Amino acid sequence: MEPLAWCRERMLVPGSSLAASLLFAPADERDRILALRCVCSELAATLSRSGEAAVAGASLQWWDQALRDPNQSHPALLAMASSGAWDRLQPDDFRDLLAGVAGSVQPSRFERFAELWTLCRQVGGHEAALEVRLLEGGEAVCEVFRELGGAHYLVRIVRDLVIDARANRWLVPLELQADYQVARQDALEKSPSRAFSGLVRALLAEAIGRAQRAEAGLSQADRARQVHLLTQWGLDRRLARCIDRRPERLFQERVAPGHWGNVWCAWRSARAAVKA
Repeated sequence: MEPLAWCRERMLVPGSSLAASLLFAPADERDRILALRCVCSELAATLSRSGEAAVAGASLQWWDQALRDPNQSHPALLAMASSGAWDRLQPDDFRDLLAGVAGSVQPSRFERFAELWTLCRQVGGHEAALEVRLLEGGEAVCEVFRELGGAHYLVRIVRDLVIDARANRWLVPLELQADYQVARQDALEKSPSRAFSGLVRALLAEAIGRAQRAEAGLSQADRARQVHLLTQWGLDRRLARCIDRRPERLFQERVAPGHWGNVWCAWRSARAAVKA
């Protein structure tokens, strides 16, 4: 199968945010964005498939070497070449993302929210910064989108809070556990307590607030150039609203808004970014 077709089959499934947001990316950049997102997804998938820290570390080391190998035959890396993404990015650009993903394999117990936010920026923030570089944005714009990417990752942590707790992975900082009198055991119940719902809403509000403050610093030209990332953030806000309205859904399913609602939301977000 042709590499970009492989990426489309893997990434553009109905219900995924990328399947909606990519429709509104600049037409001449879509293949590059798709290839980059596929590589980032494959990096994250090595962790879920490996199960053990040692295996995950070996997988990430393999990716570090593969990114530097021009003869590598992995479809996502071949798509990076055929789309022209490697004309704008270098293997060293992935170093921060690799380090961030490695740090999320077995994260330390967080004492304060600031430590959790650092992890969010290391993973989601560096992924967003890679796309900014791909679209030839400057370092100041990268810093804005590190914040938005961090907010994106925090929303995903909240979405998977119960799933992760059942897998013995608990990322809630101790200071928030103390403030809300919540522990991992609360995520193992059949439904959320009032305190657990308050914790969920507080984390979502933190993500949205930080993203809004960062987004306010973007110029009109930067908004138009990075329309895809802003469209993605619009979909993140939609997911956050779905969770905020009914935190009990976290105990029943992996919350995923519908595809056509995502497309509508993506269109509105893209339109707002371009007309800002």
